[in-house]
Amino acid sequence: PAQRAVKANDLCLAILDVIENPAVDVDPLLHQLGSLLNDLSPCADQSIETVLQLMRNPKLEDDDLLVVINVTKAFVQHERFQRHLVSQGSVTTLLACLLRSYSSILSENPSLSITHLRVQSRDPEEEHQISLVRTALIQILSDLSAAPVFSETYFVNSSLINSLVQWLSSSQDEIRHCACLMLGNVARSDEVCRTMVTRYQVHENLVGILRNSSERQVIYAALGFMKNLALPSENKSLIGVPTTIGEVSRFWATDTDPQIQHASISLLRQLLNGCLATVQWLLASLSPDQDSPASEKTYLSLVLLLFGRTDDISTKVAIGRTVATICRCISTSSQGVPENAIRAMLRRLYSVHSDIARPLAMMVSQSRFPIIRSEGWFALALMARSREGSAAVSEVLQQVEVFGALVSTITGQHINGNGYEARNSQMGEADSNRPDSGSSGSETRSEQATEMQSRDRENALVLVNELLKNRGDEMSVIRRSVLEDLIRRPQSQTGAQDLMTRAQSEESR
Repeated sequence: PAQRAVKANDLCLAILDVIENPAVDVDPLLHQLGSLLNDLSPCADQSIETVLQLMRNPKLEDDDLLVVINVTKAFVQHERFQRHLVSQGSVTTLLACLLRSYSSILSENPSLSITHLRVQSRDPEEEHQISLVRTALIQILSDLSAAPVFSETYFVNSSLINSLVQWLSSSQDEIRHCACLMLGNVARSDEVCRTMVTRYQVHENLVGILRNSSERQVIYAALGFMKNLALPSENKSLIGVPTTIGEVSRFWATDTDPQIQHASISLLRQLLNGCLATVQWLLASLSPDQDSPASEKTYLSLVLLLFGRTDDISTKVAIGRTVATICRCISTSSQGVPENAIRAMLRRLYSVHSDIARPLAMMVSQSRFPIIRSEGWFALALMARSREGSAAVSEVLQQVEVFGALVSTITGQHINGNGYEARNSQMGEADSNRPDSGSSGSETRSEQATEMQSRDRENALVLVNELLKNRGDEMSVIRRSVLEDLIRRPQSQTGAQDLMTRAQSEESR
């Protein structure tokens, strides 16, 4: 009720005036006054300076400091206050407040250096309260660094960015978390990412965080930051070295947090994209000792084991896309690698990883994400081009749902438990529910869906042709004739029913 009354009577400005008045001892009233400040939109830009001045007070109690920070969070929800904070250099005040939460002996305006930071011991209740303060501060700083004005003001060679880079090597998880979030938000352009990797070697600090931290939020932020850094092609081979892959791989082998596993696989996919050097590291043996069982496994083996172990769909999809990226990178490489080296890499890929096509099979047999399905068909077509790869593809086509997806993609017939219906009837049903006026956006989506279906069909036909070329002489008579008929009668509904019946009859033998 009190907050509603303050908002209804526009009293926020009056409350700020009371807080700012030097004649009023505001400390005993701060908690109550701060909790009433719920609508700051009428306030002038400089009103936030009143709150920041309180934050600079080193004698402020932890619970009162939390009130002040929560008021600051309310201010930061408005873009104009974000611009004011950044343009007036107040980000430094917020960062200094975070450092001061570790030690009361720091001066009122400490530098952002962590070299001489000495952590003050607290009792459990105080530690809980100050952890809330740090969490709120980190959220404010993350929001500010994500605003365009931040990157416009603080260039990659600025002293503040340099300080944040130093924070990555801190022993305190909250400080490292803050640095990862803020620097990750700054790393949005190729130029900035290249500078961070080549000049500051921040990826080495991030590898240290992955190695030493057990805090989930810190690890997740470090993985996200590293993924941004891996976007420029020049950075991939610098980041995607055995040290990095080795540290990331522990999340595939022992971690059980789906969010961390998904983030680590997404980072791996980014490092692999167009970079054969990283692909080679991924295919290297886990142990140089030929007598060790680990010598027969690779980092990719750990990824595929995770695919079989996890129930998280987003992680499974990320693994499938990673396998697709590997196939695309090896098969379409133009990095001046000798052809015999490419062939050796392909043999290594398929000889050690017999289940390499399983994630792709999952991609093409699901119907929820058409883009993912298209990526799967393209990768399977690439895989089928080599004799070793075609064996892996042929194996997953033994699965009824995968072969059914192949028939459906080529014939255009939708297969369900009751038989077959034309796939384009779904589109027609959607059209019948559309208002007569229509919309250009819906028409565009329809055209895109049609184009995607056509592209999927072409890739599926390439897959079948490559399978017949590479493994036709090893197929059973029924399997070979089914695939040949699939090419000869690609859009026959009766043909699709017959093909599936024949394929299933072979499975029952």
